[in-house]
Amino acid sequence: RGYGDDKTNTTNNNTDTVNGTRNGDGEISPSLDFSNVDPSIHQAILIALHATKTHGIVIEGTSGSTGISLASLASPRGHGVIVVLPDDQSTQKSAFLKKLGCGVVVVKNCSISNPGHYVNVAKRVWELIEVERHYDAYYQKHVLREYCGSNSTLIKTPPKLLKAAFMNQFDNLANVVSHYTTTGPEIHSQLDGKVNAFVMSAGTGGTLVGVGGYLKEKWWENCRRKCQHQSTPPKIVLVDPPGSSLFNKVKYGVAYAPQQSERSLRRHRYDTLAEGIGLDRVTANFGLGCDEITWKTYSNSKCASFGNRIALRSNS
Repeated sequence: RGYGDDKTNTTNNNTDTVNGTRNGDGEISPSLDFSNVDPSIHQAILIALHATKTHGIVIEGTSGSTGISLASLASPRGHGVIVVLPDDQSTQKSAFLKKLGCGVVVVKNCSISNPGHYVNVAKRVWELIEVERHYDAYYQKHVLREYCGSNSTLIKTPPKLLKAAFMNQFDNLANVVSHYTTTGPEIHSQLDGKVNAFVMSAGTGGTLVGVGGYLKEKWWENCRRKCQHQSTPPKIVLVDPPGSSLFNKVKYGVAYAPQQSERSLRRHRYDTLAEGIGLDRVTANFGLGCDEITWKTYSNSKCASFGNRIALRSNS
């Protein structure tokens, strides 16, 4: 619905419609109105529509890394990709995503309860394409005609060719399952099963819970077989910046940080070099295993120092 005067019906922000005008041959030519769609979202959708060769579009809300992975896999396979990012991420991420052919939407960082949160916006983009079918007529008129030629017939009700998929990495349990079935076994095999601890920060929590769950399960399995060389199961350690509510969830059982107090709430609860971690909610993936996780927090200086040491060791 629009926000104009209902009595006079003068609003120009009504729900998007496809109006038909009849040409000389009696065919219906749809005219398109996207005035109710945010311009940046509309532009990103158009990029994906013109990029897809399969009628398929992959959509995700991400701090960047997952979006880059999706684009690297989906784009070469002919799928369109739309990525929604919060505005506190590095500009290099959005620039790289655009180089990969993605439609990119950057939104203000806010709580998940806000409709403008990047995950909620990504879901809304999926709804526009897959559920409400706002772009079927545009796709037929402006994209398919590019491939089908001028003889392509426009019809009043466009075919539902577009297929959009919202990855929903935070609450899609395929996330944790993939790390349980791939990353966990890889680490276990490379270390010959001798794992004392798995240390990880948490974005979605999928890696931490999936890998951690596999490593602990293997430890107990070896105990039953009486071939276990470690007296205690591996520790699963969450490392997050100060201000992380996940830290408090693991330590105290309550997903709350003092920085979230309404009187002191800031857009960024804590200025940190790290991106994509320090969430203010318990995701479905993280919730599967948070009772089995221990905790640790590190300051910016410690994180930077540790990262530099790893980089130098890798290059040596």
